[in-house]
Amino acid sequence: MENKVLFGVMTIIFNSVGVPCFMAGKVKEGVWRIVLAFVTCGVIGFINEIMGIIMGIKILCMSDEEFAAKKNEMFMGIPAVKFAPAPEAEKTEDSAE
Repeated sequence: MENKVLFGVMTIIFNSVGVPCFMAGKVKEGVWRIVLAFVTCGVIGFINEIMGIIMGIKILCMSDEEFAAKKNEMFMGIPAVKFAPAPEAEKTEDSAE
């Protein structure tokens, strides 16, 4: 996902079937988008495509530095949930003496 133009264009064209999710390595979210698009007879796919057009235009208008900073946070669509828990700092117990 290093190429901003490719990612933006793929988001505009294929957001309804989760291609940007697969490009970013978020396979579970991409699979969920495909499944939900079929189960709802394309309703959610249509909503995701509209959101993809908006997000793709935003991506193409960003600077390269801004894209590099935000590239892991730019997902619009249904489902927009995180499947993995957020990484937490390791908690170490200090022994009190």
